[in-house]
Amino acid sequence: MFVTKKIFSVIIIFISSVILLQSCGKKEEPQTFVPPNQENVDREKERKEREEFERLKNLQNGTDSSSAAIDSLNTDKDSSSAANQKTEKKSFVQKEKELNKRLDNPKNTITDYLELLKRGTGEGGNFEKNMTKASQQWTSSDVNRFKANYKNTKKIIILEEPKILSQNGNEATVEVRIKKIDNVSNKDQELDMIVKYNLVADSKGKWKIKDNVVTKK
Repeated sequence: MFVTKKIFSVIIIFISSVILLQSCGKKEEPQTFVPPNQENVDREKERKEREEFERLKNLQNGTDSSSAAIDSLNTDKDSSSAANQKTEKKSFVQKEKELNKRLDNPKNTITDYLELLKRGTGEGGNFEKNMTKASQQWTSSDVNRFKANYKNTKKIIILEEPKILSQNGNEATVEVRIKKIDNVSNKDQELDMIVKYNLVADSKGKWKIKDNVVTKK
């Protein structure tokens, strides 16, 4: 029994010695840093660059779209403004033409002028107002002269309608035959006469009376 224990102890010591010798003789391997796979790095870099490119492209497209929208809006606004101006101009030209149809005929000026005299001298007419307007049909307006000339006039009758004798550029002559009835010393005096009115037109085509020539019948 004693021999067996002694042998077992010797075996244990031998094994321990072997293990100790192996431990002392074993070299420690150095730790080595292994970099990530280069292919993976390149792919990651490419992915980020692609994402950045897409972001910039989307941003640019958005800006272009906004600019296009603004340009389109401005174009529509300009077109609308131009259309309105064109319509207004057309309307103005049309009104001007309609007005010129009346103003470019010197006979109409004389017709209107005689109508003012008839209203001013007729019964119940506003003498002051119509004499003022009648005087404004002349190049040199003198309302007091009109009042003096027609203060005793009871009636004006147009015997023959105004007719154009001549018209050259901004000068014209219109003739009309009228009867003028005045109250003088409480008696009616009739004057049958032919009046030639010489007219001139201004830059807008509006005719005014420069002077006249009266011939008694």
